[in-house]
Amino acid sequence: MSSEDTAKTPVTPVPAATVIMLRDGTEGLEVLMVQRTRKADFAGGALLFPGGKVDAADLDVINGGRCALPADIPEHLRAIRVAGVREVFEEANILFARESGATELISEDRAKALSLKYRQPLLDREVTLHDIAEAEDLQVASDRLVPFAHWITPESSRRRFDTHFLVARAPTGQLAHHDDWETLETIWIEPLTAITDAEADRRRVVFPTRMNLKKVSQSATADAAVDLAARTPVVTVLPVTKEVDGKRFIKIPIEAGYGISEALVEYSASDQPPPPGHQQAPKPTNSKEG
Repeated sequence: MSSEDTAKTPVTPVPAATVIMLRDGTEGLEVLMVQRTRKADFAGGALLFPGGKVDAADLDVINGGRCALPADIPEHLRAIRVAGVREVFEEANILFARESGATELISEDRAKALSLKYRQPLLDREVTLHDIAEAEDLQVASDRLVPFAHWITPESSRRRFDTHFLVARAPTGQLAHHDDWETLETIWIEPLTAITDAEADRRRVVFPTRMNLKKVSQSATADAAVDLAARTPVVTVLPVTKEVDGKRFIKIPIEAGYGISEALVEYSASDQPPPPGHQQAPKPTNSKEG
């Protein structure tokens, strides 16, 4: 294989999970979002859903019988949902877990005690989620995280992720809080407000996050959003990007349910650096309907 062929070989995407956690606010549906530290190597400073890469130790939860998902779901997809549980606990202090043999999630007081005891050691990689489940006789409630969307970073990108978006209703009474390391702010916000803030340059929100905020905003309540996701097949989105007259366009499948097939996007609304000599296009305005 020539060096030219090697240069054109797409980077293998890293499996990752991100969780769209919802609650019913006084003014309508709200989503939990965290601001990524500006030092982060991906989406620095952006407002995102809690999430991250799948760890090898996430498989221990499955192999140890602590994962509340049936075996007929492929192991790699169970690992995605375990990773979602772990990342939400690490980044936002919310723990989806049950006492062994129970049907309801752990109580508010139990969640608080577990956070005080284990969250920092988990962040410091001194324990794993499986260690916590074994020590406390817990079942990881990965079944509460429902597949919502699936995005793979464009093949032209230097860093790529195979990201599964999961949707869940927030456990009652648990207090969300950022970790002061990877995340510097935690907010509950209406999905369309987050998009408006991004369009007004008050916050940075990358393109896939904007699209999934728009998609989840179509539901009036948290339960309705979770129920709809459970009934709707997920269509994988592998965006194709192109430059036209100094402007960046992204094409996605209309079947994925976002109401568009092509959009004009700022580089500031993505995690891709502009090419040399690029002139920044105006803010996203109208998207081309599919």
